[in-house]
Amino acid sequence: MKPRLDDKKCGAIQSACKAITACPVGAISYIEVEEPITDRSVECSSDSSGSGCSCDCDCVGNSNGCGGTPYGRITIDYDSCIECGVCADECCGTAIDMID
Repeated sequence: MKPRLDDKKCGAIQSACKAITACPVGAISYIEVEEPITDRSVECSSDSSGSGCSCDCDCVGNSNGCGGTPYGRITIDYDSCIECGVCADECCGTAIDMID
C-alpha cells in the first residue's frame, strides 16, 4: 500500500507536522503554496501551550501570534517512499491515506 496525499486537506505547519519528522526515509517534505485549503473551514487559534498555531491551522501569519507563510503543504517523494504507513499514522488531520 502506498500513501495518498489529499493536498486540499493538508494545512501543514513545517515546525508542527509530525508526518514530516516521522518518515524514516525522509520522503516527506514541506512546501509553501499560495492557495488556501478549499475543502474545509479552519479556524486559526493558538494551541493550549500558547506556543503558536494548532497543528491543523492553515492561516498562519494572522494576528494571533502564529507567524510564517500564508499556506503550507507536505509533499511525498514516491521514489523514496518505502510504503510503511508511518506518515498516515502521524498525520494530525485526514490528509494522508494508505491505498492499494
